[in-house]
Amino acid sequence: MALAQLHARRRRGVHRRPDSGSVGDGAPTPFGGTWVVAASPLMRLRGLAGRPPDRTVMVLPRCRDVHTLTMRHPLDIAFVDRAGRVIEVHRLVLPGTRLRSDRAFGAIERFARPGPWFMRGDSVEIPGCKKGGPRRVAERRRR
Repeated sequence: MALAQLHARRRRGVHRRPDSGSVGDGAPTPFGGTWVVAASPLMRLRGLAGRPPDRTVMVLPRCRDVHTLTMRHPLDIAFVDRAGRVIEVHRLVLPGTRLRSDRAFGAIERFARPGPWFMRGDSVEIPGCKKGGPRRVAERRRR
């Protein structure tokens, strides 16, 4: 089921956990457009800066801090935890803004536009995310 349909059902009171599928470079998104995974440090730093406003949805794995300092257009941003659940959603983030989420594993951003976007509790499979959530620090130290 497309996220647009899911969000319409939520507004009517029907709640279901969405499954937007796997994120892959160049794959279509449920919002229209294509996924772009920022794998290199340069791509992560640049993000959507310097691009014309298009339908690209940029995935920034291992990212807790997003800035819009060099942007000319507002962005929609969603922070995702290690299990792939959306934990924070920000719409119409203006240029010159900095957002940080200490609990986030990654961020997803696109040029702001009306229509469906992630909602808190949605899930998405991001490269590098582990199913089942993060291990506790104490468990890592024992191994």
